[in-house]
Amino acid sequence: MLARLGWNVIECSADAAGENGFVLPELDYSVPQVQVFKRGNASESGSEAAVERAFEDQVRVIKDGLKEVLRRYHPQVFHVRNILSLPIHPAATVAMAEFIDEHPAIKFLTQHHDFSFEDDFLPGDRKRAYEIPFPGIQKRVEASLLHSPSNVRHAVINSVMQRRLLEEHDLQAAIVPDSLDFGSQPTEIAHLREKLGLRANDVVFGVMTRIIPRKAIEVAVQFIAALQKRRDELVGEERGIYGRPITEDSRFLLLLPQQAGLDEPTNDSYFAKLWRYAENQGVKLCYIGDRVVADSGYRGEADLIPFYSLYRAVDVLMYPSYQEGFGNQFLEAVAFGRGVVVAHEYPVMEADILPVIGRDGIVSLGNNSQYTLDEEGLVHLREEVLQAAVEREVHFLLHPEEQRQVEARTYARLKGAFDASVVGNKLDALLRSF
Repeated sequence: MLARLGWNVIECSADAAGENGFVLPELDYSVPQVQVFKRGNASESGSEAAVERAFEDQVRVIKDGLKEVLRRYHPQVFHVRNILSLPIHPAATVAMAEFIDEHPAIKFLTQHHDFSFEDDFLPGDRKRAYEIPFPGIQKRVEASLLHSPSNVRHAVINSVMQRRLLEEHDLQAAIVPDSLDFGSQPTEIAHLREKLGLRANDVVFGVMTRIIPRKAIEVAVQFIAALQKRRDELVGEERGIYGRPITEDSRFLLLLPQQAGLDEPTNDSYFAKLWRYAENQGVKLCYIGDRVVADSGYRGEADLIPFYSLYRAVDVLMYPSYQEGFGNQFLEAVAFGRGVVVAHEYPVMEADILPVIGRDGIVSLGNNSQYTLDEEGLVHLREEVLQAAVEREVHFLLHPEEQRQVEARTYARLKGAFDASVVGNKLDALLRSF
């Protein structure tokens, strides 16, 4: 959208693609040499002085890469995404802050999607997750977060964080929400359900997010387990918007298509707990993350599946997260899935999305006050809220024409607020205001 509006846009990232992409491999935060700063210790990683030297080397290399972007393209403005609010790559956070100070004539729009001071579910849980076990490095990172010299303007993706930045940090921030090109069409993959090992009478529930604790995927398991108990009411032809037959031997499956993040121990441990929990609840998980690729990287490989194409292989899309910066997969589900999403009313959903679409635009899984944690750290939804959600989903499966009416209204409202053209124009105006 920015290119259509006259900007020459250069993407700088670890995996930038295309002729306008500048690849800076050192921005990859998943590699061991970055992970060591987040969960290492001196005995495992050498002396603290050696670790700090390695950190400084990473800072220098990233700054050198950014200087090359400057030399090659002479940008008027850098649009920095998340690096100065969430230290998922500590050296990148420090490098960006120093680079900004070293180039006062260049403008920087620092857009923040997530913050280290946000709570996921329990007070201080995210801050603890991003603590660095090396005090010298921790101090440098903390000094770099929300860096605010005169050549920086801040933007956030939701009104909740806009208020918090103003109240707690005295920082003014514009809102540039997440967006989606609602006119784009996923790649059609012939016989996709068969390729996934699904039968014509299987009912597939999709949680299209990463497998991490704050996505509360166990609530999707609870929902499916409760819906399975209503199977007798659902048996028949033409069920749901895809007109599936539901029979006595229909399987109710939970599709998990994302692999990203499972290399981190906390997420891997969560996945193991989730798998055990689903087995205990009698719900079958269908994990295909190792076969799914981003649509931009798909080249027709027979053994791979482009991510967006999966939305139309799913009968019921679910979004049970208890914390989101905005909600990319919610936009995708409405735009590509052609259904009413079974969604949790997490704080940003309540503040910025439901006022646009109305509460009847989702099958509600309640809000955070109706979620509780058990001793294993798994989330449980209050029973009466769960049963109300199941009741509404049963109604939609039996009355797909009503679901189509709701989804058409929801689609139009979301597109009017969050289509890439709408958000692109907001971002264009903000950049030009520099």
